[in-house]
Amino acid sequence: MSCDPDVQSIYNEHFRNFVTINEEERTAAATSSASGSATADITKAHAEIYNPSVQFTNDDIWIFGYGSLMWKIDFPCIDWQRGYICGYQRRFYQHSIDHRGVHVKPGRVVTLVPATPNDRVYGVAYRVAASERDSVIKHLDFREKNGYERCTVTFHVFDPENRNNEESTKKKSFDIVIYIATPENESWAGDGPNSQIENIAEQIFTSAGPSGRNREYLFNLVKSMQHLFPGVEDEHLLELEMAVRQRIAKDEERLLEMALKKELKDVLGGKGKDLKLNDDDECMTWQKNKIDHLIKFCHKTGWREYFLAKELYGIQILSLWNDDDRRKS
Repeated sequence: MSCDPDVQSIYNEHFRNFVTINEEERTAAATSSASGSATADITKAHAEIYNPSVQFTNDDIWIFGYGSLMWKIDFPCIDWQRGYICGYQRRFYQHSIDHRGVHVKPGRVVTLVPATPNDRVYGVAYRVAASERDSVIKHLDFREKNGYERCTVTFHVFDPENRNNEESTKKKSFDIVIYIATPENESWAGDGPNSQIENIAEQIFTSAGPSGRNREYLFNLVKSMQHLFPGVEDEHLLELEMAVRQRIAKDEERLLEMALKKELKDVLGGKGKDLKLNDDDECMTWQKNKIDHLIKFCHKTGWREYFLAKELYGIQILSLWNDDDRRKS
């Protein structure tokens, strides 16, 4: 390595493997997630819930999960049921600045929008023991503080054999607590261009936050639907999943390569010279340290979104050269 490094050779040696999508991943990215890349273990998440030693009471409450709660339960519960509520549609119409995005680069998460009485949103009901209800509500109120309001609706238990039999489902119904982000909240993103699939897809494609990558939220939600409600299709979810996977297959490698080469050119070709280092050995050591730091950064969750957002918008959603690597929020 010299003080005038060959950016292309350094990229090929250290970073190409981070960027390259293999053929199996490319095929999955361009089609669907039937066997997909989502990491949530849906079966395990629900199998561990039921507690036969706990007595059910009339003071227990039920919580409806239609987003990440479908696969990631972060409060104590004693039973669960698959089912649906009527009169709503699930939409990625809410900005996320504290879970799947940050203030400078919000991600997208789902909310519910009013629809016809025949529309259904499928999800999971979790039973919370009366002794835990106050603490769980307090936890969820804080968790959903970014624009969500709490209300109560009717939940219908899902029967795979009679899912279109209205009389059968009405016999297995109960009240349930749900959280909905309304158009009045400051993070609402359901109007005009914000509601278009291609714009939502690009936002998900380039966003990550303290709870992880935005695309994993979408892919896990699709996987949850496929696992819990076989034969039920959510057109909005499937259309959005396809758009994000196509964006990954078409643009991700190219954009990441461009962004990483710019970073290498910047930190090696520019800042290194500005330091006026004394000799080639000192310069080489400085460059090696910078490359090592960049390699370390490329092992962190959200590094791809960092460079995608920087390349497309000039936005940095992580602090690349800060050892704490704190997201800007």
